[in-house]
Amino acid sequence: MPAPNSAAVPEEPMQFIHEWPASRVVFGPGRIAAVAAEVARHGDRVVVINDRVAGAPADRITAELGSSAVLRVPEVVQHVPAGTVAAAVSAVRSARAEVIVCVGGGSATGLAKGIARELALPVVAVPTTYAGSEMTSIWGLTENGLKTTGRAEIVRPRTVVYDPELTLGLPTAISLTSGINAIAHCVEALYAADSSPLGRLTAAEGIRSMSGALPVLLAEPRNLEARGLALRGAWLSGWALEVSSTGLHHKLCHVLGGLFDLPHSPLHTVLLPYVVTHLAPAAPDRTRLLLDSLGLPGSTIDAGGLIWDLHRKLGVPASLADIGLRMTDLDLAITRSVAALAGGPFPPRPASPGDLEHLLRTAVTGDRPVTG
Repeated sequence: MPAPNSAAVPEEPMQFIHEWPASRVVFGPGRIAAVAAEVARHGDRVVVINDRVAGAPADRITAELGSSAVLRVPEVVQHVPAGTVAAAVSAVRSARAEVIVCVGGGSATGLAKGIARELALPVVAVPTTYAGSEMTSIWGLTENGLKTTGRAEIVRPRTVVYDPELTLGLPTAISLTSGINAIAHCVEALYAADSSPLGRLTAAEGIRSMSGALPVLLAEPRNLEARGLALRGAWLSGWALEVSSTGLHHKLCHVLGGLFDLPHSPLHTVLLPYVVTHLAPAAPDRTRLLLDSLGLPGSTIDAGGLIWDLHRKLGVPASLADIGLRMTDLDLAITRSVAALAGGPFPPRPASPGDLEHLLRTAVTGDRPVTG
């Protein structure tokens, strides 16, 4: 019997636990028409939550729900402030709603999860960005500049309706950073110590789908086939993240996003090359899979730099300064990040205080990352 290819040998013993999440997924152009029927599977009294960008599809869903729509929440706030959740919980309780429908990006999904966590109501999600959070049991709340996250089965949407037609009007800049945010979910799943073989395969396929779609969307924002491919990548990214733990990238984004109210997907976009630069030397096989999935030839040691180069071709933000972090806030960013994350169990490579300081000082100016 021939010896196995050395490139296929895992970097750790083949031990894992895999649980299969039970979300129902309805996918395809025009599937917005299925939302009312999907909602009826769970109850009769419905609250519809949407962000401003998703106003038109939320209007249609509300109209098709008819008298079943007992409450509309037409605005959400990024990073899910605890006060916003408390006010929404009170309104939903008063309306005696039985089902939550969220239409829009990750902030709309996040508010729905916050309500579901308090009231144990089923959620039907209709994503219009590539956040991927609609596939996870991860919730997050921000209060006094601190973002708290956790997992609870009750918050994961029971049904997710993916309709690529709903993303055709998504601005190109948001499409690109939202897509890279999805890729960042997959990167976390590739590196996670508790990811399973199926989780890593899903993550790699999610990266391939999204990385194939983004250059087309840059050139042809209304290309429906590319929109569908990107939405497929978002679905896979969320699923991959659901079956593995979050790592350094997401934890760092939570610290900075909650503290400085930085825009969510641009923050993930900026930090990704720098976090990969830190992690890559500790897991060359998984880094190779990452680069292959992105279609990037080159050394695994330079993985973060190669991703940085790709981001320059896409024209997405390069630095923390580009998305609103002031140089006068850098010391506070380093102090809080070190206090929250230094030495934490973030496979495949923990970050020391010096590592975190170097990462943030490089990211704030947007210099090409170099493995040191």
